[in-house]
Amino acid sequence: MLGAIAWTCGDALIIGAWADKADYPLLLSTYADKIGFDALAMMLPSSEQRLAAGALIPDIAIPLYLAGSWHLYQGARSAGKLWSLTILGLLMAGNAWSPLGHAAFYYAGMVYKTILLVPADAHAQLLELGDRFTRVLTIAWLFPIVTLGLALVALAAAIALGRTAWPRWTALVINPVSLVLIGMVSKLLPEPLRTWLDGAAFNIGWLAVYALSTILLWRDAGDRPER
Repeated sequence: MLGAIAWTCGDALIIGAWADKADYPLLLSTYADKIGFDALAMMLPSSEQRLAAGALIPDIAIPLYLAGSWHLYQGARSAGKLWSLTILGLLMAGNAWSPLGHAAFYYAGMVYKTILLVPADAHAQLLELGDRFTRVLTIAWLFPIVTLGLALVALAAAIALGRTAWPRWTALVINPVSLVLIGMVSKLLPEPLRTWLDGAAFNIGWLAVYALSTILLWRDAGDRPER
């Protein structure tokens, strides 16, 4: 849960702003067709210090998500070694790959922000560099998204079949679709919270998953008679 809070804060710092086209016409209008970095408008108003903090806080906190992977594995152990270890492996791999995909937003954003500060002769080179950074970012982000998504699918299937420590209805919450939908509750919040948390849906969803799992597993553990 602490890991999810840290990553949500990181999202809010690195992609938790919004730029109007009128304020950044060069990047959001003139060069719009040459920039494939969709998150740029969510980064332009932020200072370099804020973007750096947004990149570094989740990186520092990733051991907490790795510990969370072990927590979910404990709940899935009754599904059998193959199933539970597959879930653990996917969770560990996805979380281990996540920091690169997240921190890469900082580098792409800073390259494009630098265009505003240099002579026009340097714009083409920076646009090309930004495009290269964006391609690497996309690849780096796909690895954790795919592996964590598969882990949630496997976990939801095990829960729905009644093979885990969670009740079967928990599969309605612990699955990739519900995780994102829960995270999108930020769109119902008032400003500035809505803007700050607009890019944090995935980690808000993880916070809900870990909170629910902790409540259920601790409750069940308390109900078991001592031996």
